[in-house]
Amino acid sequence: MSRVAPTLKFLLAARQSELRDLEALAHICSFVTLASELVHALQKERGWSNLYLCLARDGQRATLDALSAQAEEREGELRRFLDGMDCGREGGKARLYNRIAHALYGLDELPELRARLRQQRIDAPQASAAFTRLIAHLLAVVFEAADTALDADITRALVALLNFMQGKELAGQERAHGVMGYTAGHFDAAQKARMTGLAADQERSFESFERHAPAAILQAWRQARQHEAPVARLRAMAAVTDASHTLDPDLAELWFDLCTARIDAMLPIAAGLTQDLAARCRQRIGQARDALRDPRLPPGRFDPALVPPAMLFNVQGRSLDQPAADGVGPSMERSLLDTLQAQTEQLHKAGEALAQARGALDEQRDIHRAKHLLMTRGQLSEPAAHAQLQQAAMQSGRPLVEIARHLLKTHRS
Repeated sequence: MSRVAPTLKFLLAARQSELRDLEALAHICSFVTLASELVHALQKERGWSNLYLCLARDGQRATLDALSAQAEEREGELRRFLDGMDCGREGGKARLYNRIAHALYGLDELPELRARLRQQRIDAPQASAAFTRLIAHLLAVVFEAADTALDADITRALVALLNFMQGKELAGQERAHGVMGYTAGHFDAAQKARMTGLAADQERSFESFERHAPAAILQAWRQARQHEAPVARLRAMAAVTDASHTLDPDLAELWFDLCTARIDAMLPIAAGLTQDLAARCRQRIGQARDALRDPRLPPGRFDPALVPPAMLFNVQGRSLDQPAADGVGPSMERSLLDTLQAQTEQLHKAGEALAQARGALDEQRDIHRAKHLLMTRGQLSEPAAHAQLQQAAMQSGRPLVEIARHLLKTHRS
């Protein structure tokens, strides 16, 4: 029996598996869209909740109620999507389902958080931290769900989307923390360090997004960045305040409005990235289905006289000009070898690209865990814990994530 027939068998199986993964990823695109819209609503509710808790002025409750209602509507859409998932159809999804369970648990706690907010039984740092934890759980689901991509182009689109969503969330955190500083009339050292860190982390996320995003999206992004200049001016103003150089607390609402205009301009970018991802999935699904219809001829048919063979050795142990027993000729051999080699390279590139995106999430997750550990150990607020980590990083000359991971490792041991 020729060695090519079993090769075709497993090549076909690989394509069928890839097709299933692509179809699952296309389904995930719908989830990413819903999650992005819910995160956007929660980000806005988080920022306004800080205004409500810090200023407690007439009319703010009505706005807060409206923002909560919008978030509840987005939450309902996401829950209906998750209700339709067939959890028993596929194996190997334990990590994804665990992430979803954590996110749903956080959503289940939202009514209690909102009640405490309106009764003034929680302060702004605590409320902001609670919203941030929930949003982190939702973004973790998105990252985990995306960990099925095998196509390099699709993975590149995922890297752009996930870095953009992370940068947008950091912008939302900056809005919330800025509200607390402005309503107090000045920023203390820990708040300044936190604001500086959030701005730097945003830039890092957006730089990674820009390296992977398609040209059309980048053009829209350049237009959206016009909202950054007013925010940067208020950032600079906040950086020079202290207890003896205070600001008008009314600037808190201006800060919120300017940050909101900036973040609202990001939502169409996120939607465009999701649409681009969905379009790439549809295109690759079509290609994969075409390949399955004619499994003996791998995709990318070519004239062997125009394309040099990928390898020079004879895998069938016979002269290359001798007909094969099963009718598979030398061009088919070379086509199979080229396809196998290309598929291996494709998987390797996809793995590297997705690892980059997941690495960014892992860094943020470890920093968050280290902050939570400091908050639990020392009864610190979230900004104070972050400032302590940043101070240790500056004193040691090591990256913030290294300090966080060393702290976690020490705690585990």
